[in-house]
Amino acid sequence: MSTRRKSTINPMVVEMTMTALLAALIILMTFTPIGYIPIGPVKMTLITLPVAVGSIVLGKRSGLILGAVFGLTSFYTCFGMDALGNILLGVNPFFTFLMCVVPRLLCGFLPALIYDAISKKGTKRTMLAIPVAGASVAIINTVLFLGSMWLFFAENITELVGVQSIFALFAAFAGTNGLIEIAVNIVVGTAICKPLTLVKKKLV
Repeated sequence: MSTRRKSTINPMVVEMTMTALLAALIILMTFTPIGYIPIGPVKMTLITLPVAVGSIVLGKRSGLILGAVFGLTSFYTCFGMDALGNILLGVNPFFTFLMCVVPRLLCGFLPALIYDAISKKGTKRTMLAIPVAGASVAIINTVLFLGSMWLFFAENITELVGVQSIFALFAAFAGTNGLIEIAVNIVVGTAICKPLTLVKKKLV
């Protein structure tokens, strides 16, 4: 009867190494066109993808770290890299910081809890947990980011951005950017997370 050889690799080393690599990818994407793609007055981001991978494969601690990196780099883009962010920064820097950082912290942390809640019910549920948790990253990011913008800047956002209705702006953002981000996280995220999850199990 064969037995599985116990790994000598420290699980924390694996987690921190993979987290560092994903954090580096987030920073790299921030300064390349694939990180933030302009669509009208707002930008679609694909940075939710590495956050989703970290949250699902590595857990809530790494998800929180990657969410923080995502949020801080997002706030950094408000200093000249993003037109809307630059405008909102001029209105209220503190609210802009909260808008950029808090939703991203939660979109890294909460999907790990969603993945754990579904996957612990069995192996078959794990296959469902990955796309559901991946989609939740984009959903949480979109809903909380737009909600924060509404909460902090609703009184002047239409005048600042140059749209007739804040509802039109949010509908356009959620209906295009949000749906694309969800699709990318489901398709690409699932393709990445499945093998990485197996590799992690073998290593630790």
